[in-house]
Amino acid sequence: MKHQLDKKLVLERKTLVKRHVLTLDANQCVGCGICEAICPKESPKLSSPVTQDGRLLQKPQVDFEADKCIFCGECVDLCPTNAIRLEINGEPRIPVIEFEAFPILRKVIAIDAKKCWYGAIAADCEIKCQEECPTDAIDVTVQNIGKEPARRIVDFKVLEEECIFCKKCESACPEDAISVIKPFRGSLQLDTNLCPEGCQICADICPTEALSIGEDKKLVITEEFCVYCGACQQVCPEKAIKVDRTKVLHTDVKSGAWIKALEKLTSYGFVAKEIGSKSEKKRRERIKNLVGS
Repeated sequence: MKHQLDKKLVLERKTLVKRHVLTLDANQCVGCGICEAICPKESPKLSSPVTQDGRLLQKPQVDFEADKCIFCGECVDLCPTNAIRLEINGEPRIPVIEFEAFPILRKVIAIDAKKCWYGAIAADCEIKCQEECPTDAIDVTVQNIGKEPARRIVDFKVLEEECIFCKKCESACPEDAISVIKPFRGSLQLDTNLCPEGCQICADICPTEALSIGEDKKLVITEEFCVYCGACQQVCPEKAIKVDRTKVLHTDVKSGAWIKALEKLTSYGFVAKEIGSKSEKKRRERIKNLVGS
């Protein structure tokens, strides 16, 4: 069963003992196409963007063919903007991770409380981390101290289900108190010779402002903030942008399903390394077992 609820697309499947609910939040989705690319059942379908005079009027929209979805959770695990959620009997679940068919992606945001002046009277940092966060994933509570313009950070929360690990907070923090590890590594290439004058469609779609328009009206690339979602590549009318994912940080997993997903997501070189790494581990295990026996 499929239905629309506000800005959310909801798929449901009910059995005697389980109720699966897959939710796509259109506000968080940037139409990057990763879900469409990796789905083993080809359930997600991505529409074309709507553009006019070098501006984005409507993002690519994702729809699901409900009868094809098996609620495996591959799209949930790999969505770079946390736009897709899956619940089973009301609890957040990702079956492909639970059955060890997919790994857990390595994505980390860590706060050094001492550097952050957490709990101490501090110079005013203007709470830049919270201000720069593109998804409102950071919530800092500040308390004014006395009559002087001094403040104390009394609470610091990161909503990891909202965080897209773009490093904007890390870059903004004047005390170097924040450390972020992105799950995807890669490269962002732009051929400006192909860019039409005045076009800023890629900047309109970018969820992190890794692509932005400067004061001189020219495109500015800050690759440090790129999450390699590929949404800019999807919407560029001149194919001037190329996004390559060269590495995915993740926990160890032995799965053909994961290798198939990587083949669609990353470079041939990384897939070859991944397969080679698994073969080497198997070889070491065999040697260890032989020595042990």
